[in-house]
Amino acid sequence: MALSGMNSREKTLIAILAVIIVIALVGIGVLIAKLLVDGGADEQAGSITPAPTTTAPVETPAPTATLVENPTLEAEGEVPLPTPAGAEPVRVVQAESPAPLLPVLITNQALYAGHRYRVEIVAADGSAVAIKGSWSQSAKGAGAQIEVSGPEPFEGKTPFTLEVKSPLENPTSWSINVSAGPQDLLSQPPKLVLTLWDVSGE
Repeated sequence: MALSGMNSREKTLIAILAVIIVIALVGIGVLIAKLLVDGGADEQAGSITPAPTTTAPVETPAPTATLVENPTLEAEGEVPLPTPAGAEPVRVVQAESPAPLLPVLITNQALYAGHRYRVEIVAADGSAVAIKGSWSQSAKGAGAQIEVSGPEPFEGKTPFTLEVKSPLENPTSWSINVSAGPQDLLSQPPKLVLTLWDVSGE
């Protein structure tokens, strides 16, 4: 049947049928393609063998050690502190009285042979305060010789200093005790600060 011999109604029906056929063919093609892709994916998924999940042990690097010289074990007081290189004194220890009316003290502070020391006592607020106290030292030399000095009393006003020298030459051990407090307990004195200086470099 020639299209030229058809009326417009027949032509419209044929066009609609053609569109429906084309849509059906496209749908069938899409469906076939989807089935092919899904089937291939299933085959690939079925052919994949999962890798074993065991993990290799992590190697921990061996600890490294730095070699140092063997320390020498010597009796207390036999290893002197290095002499200060400059003329400035070196602070060894410092203490402050726990309350304004209580004494300040250092006890059994180790000192070293060949060094010179100075005790300094000042008021925490920098004022001049009348103080009194005592100090003592003990030293042991070769042949177990022991020399003890003190307690030696002192009094004065802050800032106050004491020069300290060993009672023995080249002691193997040496220590000092110092205590100081305000003379006038009724005047609400400030706290006291006690400092032991190594003045070997002066």
